[in-house]
Amino acid sequence: MIKPSEDLSNVLAEIPDIDAEMLVEAAYRPLPECVRLNTIKVDEKVLLELLESRGWRLKPLPWARHAYLVEEAPVRDLGATPEHMLGLIYVQGPVSMLPVEILSPRPGDLVLDLCAAPGGKSTQIAQHLNLRGVLVANDASQKRIKALAFNIQRWGATNVVITLADGRLVHKWCSGLFDRVLVDAPCSSLGIASKDWSVFSRYRRGVTERARRLQLGLLESGYRCLKPGGVLVYSTCTIHPLENEWVVSTLIERHPEARIIRDRVEGLRSRPPLEEFGGFRFSPEVSKCFKCYPYDNMGEGFFVAKILRGEA
Repeated sequence: MIKPSEDLSNVLAEIPDIDAEMLVEAAYRPLPECVRLNTIKVDEKVLLELLESRGWRLKPLPWARHAYLVEEAPVRDLGATPEHMLGLIYVQGPVSMLPVEILSPRPGDLVLDLCAAPGGKSTQIAQHLNLRGVLVANDASQKRIKALAFNIQRWGATNVVITLADGRLVHKWCSGLFDRVLVDAPCSSLGIASKDWSVFSRYRRGVTERARRLQLGLLESGYRCLKPGGVLVYSTCTIHPLENEWVVSTLIERHPEARIIRDRVEGLRSRPPLEEFGGFRFSPEVSKCFKCYPYDNMGEGFFVAKILRGEA
C-alpha cells in the first residue's frame, strides 16, 4: 500500500478540491499506453496501415494530433519495438501531449523549449513545425541532454538546435526573440505517482518550496524570451497549487500586460484552478488555466497555462 509522507498528507488535507483516497488509488493504476505517429517520416495513413498489419490496434486521442491510445500491441514493452527504435512512434503519456497542443506551434515559427529533456515535447513541437521554422531545445542537465539529442535524432527533426544552459538565464541573450515558448517546468511530480510511487513517500514541503522558486525563475525567463504578441505555455505534472496557480499568478502580477488565454480541450475532464491557497489569493486570470488530477482522466495530473505577451 502506498503511504504518503506526513508532509504530503498535510498538504492533501489543505487542498480543498482533492480526494486523497482517489489520488492514492489512481497511483496504483498504470497510465494508459499511448503513442504519437511520426508524420515527419511517414504519411500517417500509411503508418497506421503498417502498424495494424503488425498487430497494433489504435484509437485516436481527441485532444492531440497524430496521437493514439494503444488498445493492443504485439509486445508489452512499446519502447522495445522496431517502430519505436526507428522513430516511427513516440511512447508518451496521454495528458502530457496537451501542453504542446495548447502551445500550437505553426510552420515557420521560432520556438523555444526551455526545459526540453528527454525530448517528448520537443519531438512533438518539431512535428507541428513540419521542418519549417526552428526549435531551440534547451536543458540544464548535461546527463539528460544526451537523451534529448538521441530522441531528436531518432525523430528526424533536422530543424532543431540543442543548447545546454540554465533556463533562468536564457533571456539574457534571447530576449524578445521567440514566437512560442514552452516551459514544462521541473516539479514535485505528484501528478504522475503511477510512474514512481516513491514520490508520495519521499515528499517533503521543502520540495515544493525549492521547486516553485525555480519554476518562477524559468517562467520569468521564458516570458522575457517572447516577442510581443508571442505565446508561452507553462505546464507541470504536479497537483500542488504553489507550483501551479501561485507561479502563474505571480508572473501575472509582475507583468500586468500578460494575459492568459482559455483553450477548450476536447475529450479531457478538467476542474477550476483554486482562487486562493496557503494564504495567497491568486489573480483572476488563473481561472483560465487547465487543471486536472490523475483520477479525472485516469491519466496524469497536469496544470497548463497559455500566456500571451502583451505590449509592456
